[in-house]
Amino acid sequence: MGHLLLIELRLLLRKRITAFSVVVVPVGLTAMTLFGGARPADPAEWGRMLASNVLLLSMLSTYLVSLTVFTARRQSLVLKRLRTSSLSDPAIFAGVVGPVVLVGFAQVAVYLVFCVAVGAPAPVAPGFLVAGVVLCVAVATALGVATACLSRSVEATQVTGAPVVMAAVAGIFLTASDSTAAVVSGLALPLTGPVDLVARGWSAGLVLADVPVVPLDLAATLLWLVIAGVVVSRAFRWEPRS
Repeated sequence: MGHLLLIELRLLLRKRITAFSVVVVPVGLTAMTLFGGARPADPAEWGRMLASNVLLLSMLSTYLVSLTVFTARRQSLVLKRLRTSSLSDPAIFAGVVGPVVLVGFAQVAVYLVFCVAVGAPAPVAPGFLVAGVVLCVAVATALGVATACLSRSVEATQVTGAPVVMAAVAGIFLTASDSTAAVVSGLALPLTGPVDLVARGWSAGLVLADVPVVPLDLAATLLWLVIAGVVVSRAFRWEPRS
C-alpha cells in the first residue's frame, strides 16, 4: 500500500487539474492574506477570517481533488486493475485517498502557521482548532468520494461538484446573519460545523442564545459524514460508470 500511496502522491502534482488545486489555491489564499489589506486587530476577527479561508481551502482543494482523483481512477480502469493485485479493497481505497488527506492537512497547517507568522494571534483553544481541521479534511474528502460515485466522467465533476461547493460557501454567509434561523440553517451546510470549531480556536465561535453551538457543530459534521457514507456504500463502483 505504501508504494500506491507514493504513486498517487506523485500523480497529484503531475496532473494539471489536481496540481492547480493542490498548489495554486493555497498560494492564492496566502497571497490574499498577505496583500489583501489591513490585517484584523481583534483575535476574533482573525478567527472568523481564518475559518472562512480554511473552508474555502478544504472545498476548492481537498474536496475537488478527491472528487477528481476517484472519478479519474475509476473511469481509467485503475481501480479495476488494482483489484487484481494482492491489495485488499480497503488497502486500495486507503492508498488512493491517503495522499489527498495528507496534502489537505499539510495545506491547512502551512496556511495557518503562515498566518500566525504574519500577525494572527496564537490560538487560545488548540483543541477546538485541531478538531476543526481534522473534521474539515475528513468531511471534504468523504464528500469528494461520495460525489465521485455520482460522476460519470472527470469533465462531469465540474457540474456534480458545484452544488456542494456552493452550499458550503453559502454556510459562511448564513452564519454571518443576525437571524437565528439563518445561522442554524448555515450550520447544517457542509463544513460549517468544523470551521466553527476552527474559529473557536481564536475565540470567535458562533453564539446562539440559550443554544449550545458545539454540539450542533458536531451533529452537523456527523450528519454529512453519514450522508457521504451512505452514498458511497450504495453507489461506489470499481468499474467505469456508463
